[in-house]
Amino acid sequence: MSVYIDKKFLNQISPVLEKFKWKKDNLANCRCPICGDSKKNPNKCRGFFFQKGSDYFYKCHNCGASHSLYKFLEIVAPAVCKEYQMERYRSGQNGHSNYKKVDEKELFTRFKKPEFKKPEQLIGDLVAVKDLPDNHFCRQFVEFRHIPKKFWSILYFTADFGKFCREFDPTVTAPTGAEPRLIIPIFNKKGDMVGAQGRSLNFKDEYNARTTAKYITVKADKSIEKLWYGMWRADPKKRVYVVEGPIDSLFIPNTIAMVGAGAMDNIHERFKDSDMVFALDNEPRNPQIIRYMEKLIEMGRTVCFWPDSMKQYKDINDMVADMSPSKIKKIIDKNSYSGLEAQLALKSFRRI
Repeated sequence: MSVYIDKKFLNQISPVLEKFKWKKDNLANCRCPICGDSKKNPNKCRGFFFQKGSDYFYKCHNCGASHSLYKFLEIVAPAVCKEYQMERYRSGQNGHSNYKKVDEKELFTRFKKPEFKKPEQLIGDLVAVKDLPDNHFCRQFVEFRHIPKKFWSILYFTADFGKFCREFDPTVTAPTGAEPRLIIPIFNKKGDMVGAQGRSLNFKDEYNARTTAKYITVKADKSIEKLWYGMWRADPKKRVYVVEGPIDSLFIPNTIAMVGAGAMDNIHERFKDSDMVFALDNEPRNPQIIRYMEKLIEMGRTVCFWPDSMKQYKDINDMVADMSPSKIKKIIDKNSYSGLEAQLALKSFRRI
């Protein structure tokens, strides 16, 4: 039973273990997450999980780390470690096991009521993309998305997004297990962190990295109905470009993003008199996008209608793979309309 449980939890955390692979039925291999493994050879995998008796152990032949599976999980994935501890306890494993069965009363007194940190404190527990090794899969994701390096210091990696969510907002329904995600902090104009968006890192190649849109957003203050990204760097006296997602806002200067398209109902007073252009995703057959455009036109806003020549691109992040941000900006400016012109442009856009 204990071997089954150990293998179950190894498979559960395998997505966050770089190059994880079962070599044999009782032997698994990966790049060591404790030391980062070889800095010269990204294909070197010196971390091994092996069965000894009825339990699994971990050994790294690069840094020398040697741990029981319980201790390894405690270091690499604390939230998963607690689940593992509970399951081993319920199974009644003891004797020669590397897991020590404890009295039920003692077990539950160990789990103190969690103390949730302030949003800004959580960032200190994460690793900025700029500080990740060159071969780290999160850094590779950011490179695949062509995100400018100047923003790598404000994008972060977490190996356990569920834990991050629970510490950020104890009431949120967070993912279970050690799910890795890119963390995009959201600040208001005062520089206070008011939310964060976690972007899935489940991708196989550059195409998947740019087309798999899986986001989870958490808010520090439930009274804030809608969130805006990029408020701290936007100049309301200049033309402000508005896009649908934080990543799309990182290419064209003076761009902010709606975190959820409903944010258009709650435009911050700072931008109420600004020259704003809404460049929504290029999906003319998406009924929701069309409804958003109709609403923006009714509100008197200026909307970009992507020309037929851009139909192969879903959004700005798709476009930057083939053209410069300055060229995209020119296309937006040339194809943006309001009022009656916008109504006529919408009819043509629907037919693309």
